[in-house]
Amino acid sequence: MSSTSTTSTVDPERARESNTAMILAVTGTFHALALVFVVLRTYTRAVIVKTMGVDDYMMIGAALCALGGGMVIFIIQGFYGLGRHRDTISKADHVFFSKVGFFQSIISAIAALALLKISIALSLLRLSKNRWYSRTLWALIVFVVLYTIMAWLSFFLYCTPLEGYWDKSLKPTCYNIKLFVNFALVNTAFNIFTDVCFATLPVPIIWVLQMKLRTRIYLIGVLSLGYLAVIMGIIKAVYQIAQPGNKDGTFRQSIQFWGL
Repeated sequence: MSSTSTTSTVDPERARESNTAMILAVTGTFHALALVFVVLRTYTRAVIVKTMGVDDYMMIGAALCALGGGMVIFIIQGFYGLGRHRDTISKADHVFFSKVGFFQSIISAIAALALLKISIALSLLRLSKNRWYSRTLWALIVFVVLYTIMAWLSFFLYCTPLEGYWDKSLKPTCYNIKLFVNFALVNTAFNIFTDVCFATLPVPIIWVLQMKLRTRIYLIGVLSLGYLAVIMGIIKAVYQIAQPGNKDGTFRQSIQFWGL
């Protein structure tokens, strides 16, 4: 870590200003809650039910990607400028910050989310053998895989050489940042669409299941939590639209936060 600022005229008060603790506390809380959920789910499936399916392993994979590619990288970035103003961070620190941020996007924001959605879809397949229901879920799984590949390519092909994504001193050839943001917006829109599908599609299936009304309402309520992800996705999209004009992206990590 370099202690040399990008400029020698930075206001000391501005240099001391930091959101690091708040960012790590909020993201840490969300990651901890998610990890507890996955541990309880895995324990229930492996120990109580004694049946582990592909969806369970994918859920574990999603948790590991979110933890390793998300929270761990947030902590690392905390030593290299996360939560501090961009003009108070040395060039070397910002290059490393951007480098690990690249892998955070690839692993946590893209791979973890894809594994989570596929896991949810596979779990929902257990509810019914209805043909249209099953085919729709499989179509959504294929759709998730395809737009996940698109999202990865938008990152890997952004700059030539690839290292130019985080180190502009290499004078890389990169496609227009507005196009990059448009790819991100399309990906967010696809995520919102699949969230709506996974929250809505099972409702008519659950409603006709032979179980108590209270249980059916409870299950529908749990699935409706997917609409929270929809709201977060919409807020994330707003920040993505404003991203090209954001010159202080290290101070607030709004896109990463709402993309948790």
